[in-house]
Amino acid sequence: MRRLLALLALLTLLAACTSLPTEGPVNATRAPTGTDQAVGFHAAEPREGSTPEEIVQGFLTASAAGLSDDFEVARQYLSSTASELWRPLEVVRIYSDSRPPVTTRTDTEAVRLNLGSEGSLQQDGRFEPSSPDAVITTEFSLARNAEGEWRIIDLDNGLLISSTLFTSRYSRAVLHFLTADSQYLVPDLRWFPQNTYATLATTQLFDGPVTWLADAVRTAIPPGTALGNRGITISGGSATVSLNDEVLSVTGYQRALFSAQVEETLAVLPNVQTVELLVEGTPWSVGQTAALSPYPLVDPELIVNVAGRPSFYRDGSAVSLRMSEVPTDLDALAVGYGENAPAVGISGNSLVGLTNRGGSPVTLLEGTDLAAPSVDIYDWVWTASADRAGTVTALANEQRVDLSVSLPKGGIIESIHISREGARAVFVWRSDATTHMSVAAINRGGDGAPVDIGELIDIGAGLEQILDVAWIDETTVAALATLPGGTSAGIYSVPIGGPISAITEVNGAVSITAGAGERSLILATENGQVLERSGGGWRLLLTDGSSPALPG
Repeated sequence: MRRLLALLALLTLLAACTSLPTEGPVNATRAPTGTDQAVGFHAAEPREGSTPEEIVQGFLTASAAGLSDDFEVARQYLSSTASELWRPLEVVRIYSDSRPPVTTRTDTEAVRLNLGSEGSLQQDGRFEPSSPDAVITTEFSLARNAEGEWRIIDLDNGLLISSTLFTSRYSRAVLHFLTADSQYLVPDLRWFPQNTYATLATTQLFDGPVTWLADAVRTAIPPGTALGNRGITISGGSATVSLNDEVLSVTGYQRALFSAQVEETLAVLPNVQTVELLVEGTPWSVGQTAALSPYPLVDPELIVNVAGRPSFYRDGSAVSLRMSEVPTDLDALAVGYGENAPAVGISGNSLVGLTNRGGSPVTLLEGTDLAAPSVDIYDWVWTASADRAGTVTALANEQRVDLSVSLPKGGIIESIHISREGARAVFVWRSDATTHMSVAAINRGGDGAPVDIGELIDIGAGLEQILDVAWIDETTVAALATLPGGTSAGIYSVPIGGPISAITEVNGAVSITAGAGERSLILATENGQVLERSGGGWRLLLTDGSSPALPG
């Protein structure tokens, strides 16, 4: 056990962060994230005379290295029968570096191992997070072999790996599908071993999206599509993808969409700059090019309350919207994409549309405890009210759509955050005194009008009070939240299908917004400061501002 604990201590990465004062200059550091470089890791063979506990510990270490040696050393800790039956990649269970593993003996003298769980990875690359107090409990039965040495004779299928080794041995994969109108790419986050990334990511792309996302997206890849006999080869910055003849049914612009889905899925690899598609060794002509974005955000403009007036912040100064009347309690600003996109806010029990052409705000919707709104790329404005629990309302050009959302009884939506491409929504909602965060797919018609909202999928496990959320890339939101037992809020990176990591601690922050990336974060403090990430710290934008919002 001492050797295992020492190994875990050596591999644990400590996230450094600083506090954000509510006055004066600000400094912060970025928490470490996953790397694409594998950690050098040596697996030792079983030592003569090892105890059952030492065999189990050695097996864990060798298993973690098994992604590099096809589990050759790990199988030496197993009996021949157990080695044949063990399926290491059936499921990958990820345990916490911060909670030391505990070994005990059962009544049958099996070695029982208890570890803090951070999540599991399914064979299709889906990451499923664990609740904060979840524990992995697994047992290993051992017996002496013909040489009198202990070996594992019975164990659960799957791989046990620490969270640090998971982020170093597995690559973040983003499969790309299409919005209903084929205008944008929709990401589907998966995780695959680095040495088999290209093949597994492409195969799963052909198999289709995760279940919860399926109704909101389409694909140009026909059923039955698979890699051809030559598979995928990568050389000189080019990936050559061999396809079976099912793709010959794809014609016209659909070929360009097919190619875009494959290219964007493989683009995460640092050694891939171009992709060539082959069918039975012959180049597959695509013709047109489909220039699609998974994160359409161009020249975003910040809207913010300055001294009580909604204003656009441009080139270091705030320019008030041209409005004849401004509600004194205007809050929760949101703005859309483009020069003439809608801008809205909450005033009391009213969702109001803001004008920059003179005149007064226009009441768009009334309700109790209105959710902080979001404006999507199709110019639909989204909100919800406590007096219509289980219903989300979307508004555009005098149209109104009421959509059901599967909240538990008593659940109330506090804020809505539509993804950049418009196919997904993150909801912050409360039940009793607890806040939750969930993602759901948005099913739209060909004109972009929302039709329904899919199943809610919980994200952000381990966060307690969630104050605000902002999209920072195609698969990730930043959450301003506290941890259980904590009193100070921090900003956390929450992937839609991945482990949470800390970005920075903050003191006094009450809301956040973001453009593209962690370094685009902007926050407002309780004393009226508006601050923007700048390098490793923060830059003061305003001293009398509130409710900053970038498009979305």
